[in-house]
Amino acid sequence: MMAFWTFIFWVGVGVAFAIATERLARRVRETCFGSILRQDMAFFDDKGHSVGFLTSLLSSSTEDLAGLSGPVIGGVLTFISTIITGVILAIIIGWKLALVCAACIPLVVICGWVRLQMLAIVDGKVRQAGQTSAAYASELVRSVRTVASLGMEAYALEQYEAMLARYATEALGSISMASALYAASQSVTFLCAALVFWYGGNLIADGEYTLFQFYICFVALISGSQIAATVFNFAPDASKAMHAAREIRDVINTKPHINGGEGGANMSAEKSGGFEVELRGVDVQYPSRPERLALKNIDMQIQPGLTIALVGPSGCGKSTIISVVERFYDPAAGTVRVNGRNIVEYDVREYRQHIALVSQEPFLFSGTVRENIVIGLPEQTVSDEDILEACQQANLHDFVLSLP
Repeated sequence: MMAFWTFIFWVGVGVAFAIATERLARRVRETCFGSILRQDMAFFDDKGHSVGFLTSLLSSSTEDLAGLSGPVIGGVLTFISTIITGVILAIIIGWKLALVCAACIPLVVICGWVRLQMLAIVDGKVRQAGQTSAAYASELVRSVRTVASLGMEAYALEQYEAMLARYATEALGSISMASALYAASQSVTFLCAALVFWYGGNLIADGEYTLFQFYICFVALISGSQIAATVFNFAPDASKAMHAAREIRDVINTKPHINGGEGGANMSAEKSGGFEVELRGVDVQYPSRPERLALKNIDMQIQPGLTIALVGPSGCGKSTIISVVERFYDPAAGTVRVNGRNIVEYDVREYRQHIALVSQEPFLFSGTVRENIVIGLPEQTVSDEDILEACQQANLHDFVLSLP
């Protein structure tokens, strides 16, 4: 009967923790991805928020976090309940030997905890190496044409290998220390068992305790404390989950300054007469380059219906002006006005539905041609005639018709 009910209990525990883990991973992934999409452009300018890091955060970090939820938490709860029950039972059966056994339990737990902290340090260094190398690899893949045109394949591979080798060398000392603590956490249980056998043997020899009392105390506490060693076998997963939790928390807690500005004025009522765009004494300073101004004291007025060309060499500020009008960045000084109103007074999402950027090399999302054309608009409000007209204006009509 004990075997049967133990089987039923552990099946229930495994299923319950598996369901909770999957729900946690899904909720964290959705929350983290939503937070990334809400961030300002300055967030993505930070080198620490590269494409490789963010994609790794959504895939690897959420999986690492989920690794802590199931067997580790279940093992911790099992350890706590086993020790509490074992201490009570052992004190009732034989309090002298129970106190000696209970004194050994903190040694097992402390060794495991120290090992966990060391593994957390090692994991932090390994994750840093992985993020840096992933960001470097991601940058090369995005510019693979440039790499191929310059014949940099061998050089890029050497740099990547050198980066991994450097971090591996730095982590060697910490790995050795963690291995030593792992050996200590595994061996201290046997030292505690030897102490209990010695003291319990003396109590039996003196006639104070029976073999039954010795066996109950030993099994209830020393064997029960071995569950702690089982729990700390998950220490690598726990250390990964700790770092993953910190990274995910930092991203989720990063509050956007611009994209968080919802609930402002509505532009729809002002659209009938077109938009007048005006820049008054605008200075722009990128958060990633605070030491210099990208634009200084720019004045510009664009009347509705006009076509304006910004001409100049690379780096003169053409894209920066567009970024300011789109409100990807706020000016360090001056104002940008649309129809006489400062754009910071508008609801930023609704504002960008009326003033949009079509870049020279647009990104195509997975989906149909129609979905890519109407992206950013409610699809049900766009008719087929509007889509055909847009294709004709962009010289895409014949190309679209030639598609299978």
